[in-house]
Formats: sequence, structure tokens, C-alpha cells
Amino acid sequence: MNWATALRLGRVSNLPTVWTNVLAGAVLSGATITPLSLALLLLALSLFYVAGMYLNDAFDREFDTVAYPGRPIPSGAVLARTVFTIGFLGLAMGELLLIALGYGVEGGQGWPPALAGLCLAATIVYYNVHHKNNPYGPLFMGLCRAQIYLTTALAVAPALPENVWWGAGLLFAYI
Repeated sequence: MNWATALRLGRVSNLPTVWTNVLAGAVLSGATITPLSLALLLLALSLFYVAGMYLNDAFDREFDTVAYPGRPIPSGAVLARTVFTIGFLGLAMGELLLIALGYGVEGGQGWPPALAGLCLAATIVYYNVHHKNNPYGPLFMGLCRAQIYLTTALAVAPALPENVWWGAGLLFAYI
């Protein structure tokens, strides 16, 4: 797979929206965040996002064969099993970074960010498997975005302040 295909599958042009969600979750948490913690969160949640985009194409490959034959999998630019593998590895790598953040960084919050990451990964996979022709699909997409706020806050603060819940709720409603 070439870089153009990899970038197209990951929809990397949308990564700044993930980064602003991480920053908002950190600010709303009221916690002091170190540059290392911020960098790990940005990388971990970017991996979750890109992995989700890969899995979106992998799970949509049959639909895309008819509706969007120019997409990377139907066009033959990459095999579906490669896209699935990269997608699930991306989720695993993001989760490992959250574990490292929780336990390996000074001020880490232990298991809460790892548990939040598992919930986010499960929501991402559920969305990608079930979003086609599902009237609740947008709700799961909104839940994915709201969980970025929650995961970030749980990684840097000992509890979820009301501001984080409000911010996540408003983002969910917006999506």
C-alpha cells in the first residue's frame, strides 16, 4: 500500500478535529496536563480515529464496491484483510498508549483511561459494523466523539468534573 492510499483510508485531514476534542477534554477537566501526557493522548486518540476510518472502509467494502468503486479496497489498491489488520492494530496501539499513560507517566490515573479506551474501541467497532442503514448510526458516531472528551479527562484528572460531562454532552448533541 502506498502513502496516498494509507492517508486516504485514514482520512487524516480530519485529525485536527480529534486534536481539538482532546484539548477541549483536557481543559474542561481542570487538571494540569504535562506536555508528555498531552502528546500521548494526542497520539493515542489519533490512532483510535485513524483505526476507525480504516475499519470503516473495511466493513463497508461490499457497499463501496457498488456505490464507490474508486475507494481503495474495491479498486484493488489494498486488500481488505490488510485494512482490517491495520485498523485493529491501530486500536490496540492506542489502547497500549492509554495504559502507558495511566501507569507509566507521573500523575497517571491508573486504569480509568485504559477502561475508557476499551469502551471507545468497542463503540468504534460497533459503529463501523452497524452504521449502514441504521437510524441510530449518528448517535454512535456522536458517542465516539464524546468519549474522546471523557477518555482525555480520565487520563489527566482523578474524577470527571461536571464541565466534562456538559462538554461531552454538547459535542454528542452537535454530532
